[in-house]
Amino acid sequence: MDIDDTFLKRYISYLCIRIKNRQNPSLHSLFNRKEDHVYQDEDNSKAMYMLYEAHEFQRFRHLQARYLGIITRLSMFIEMRDLFAAGHTVRISRYAVAVAKALGWRREKIEEFEIGAHLHDIGKLCVTESVLNKAERLTLQEIRQIRRHTQTGASLLMRIDFLRPVIPYVLYHHERYDGNGYPFRMSGRAIPVEGRIMAMIDAFDAMINPRPYRKAMPADSAIEELNKQKGRQLDPDVVDIFIEVLNKGVATA
Repeated sequence: MDIDDTFLKRYISYLCIRIKNRQNPSLHSLFNRKEDHVYQDEDNSKAMYMLYEAHEFQRFRHLQARYLGIITRLSMFIEMRDLFAAGHTVRISRYAVAVAKALGWRREKIEEFEIGAHLHDIGKLCVTESVLNKAERLTLQEIRQIRRHTQTGASLLMRIDFLRPVIPYVLYHHERYDGNGYPFRMSGRAIPVEGRIMAMIDAFDAMINPRPYRKAMPADSAIEELNKQKGRQLDPDVVDIFIEVLNKGVATA
């Protein structure tokens, strides 16, 4: 017997409800048909459930890949405005994934961190290019403009539902462990772990690459500086984990 469209629609709707409530699907409980009906067979219902689940997972991963592609292109656009930021977000995301894996984070959290790394400087879209690329000492007004980028970035992401989980990577990545950072002057473990890790990764990549006001620093010197900043700018535990990751071979170029 063929399954008509109405039957399929009812069955898919039923599956969605059962899956949402973490319950096992059963045709018999829904349609109250006789046990000898071919579509009441438990094996058939399980097969249909597995097929539906596989399809939904594939669709989700496809959409996720598309979103990440858009986000990556957006981060590249941000970098285009900063002459010295080429490749910054790609390197940051590579470090982020390596550190998250070292911490034993689940896959979803690692993917969240990767997106957060790509978008951590999204607020710089509202900073003028002349300020981003200025080699001379910044004025107080220019410093304030740059420091607003964390809150501006968080405000932008707040308007996009699926990107809200990455706000901590954007909002807190310039807080300092000693409480002298911005925008909230938070200190120690009061700073969300996402912000503490991002602050350390961002600082390291900034040191080993040139900036308008200085030359690039050798990786060994940058690691030495990370150790000096333990308990000051950076979380000591986070620094130790990152150095272990670097020693295991994560590329720094």
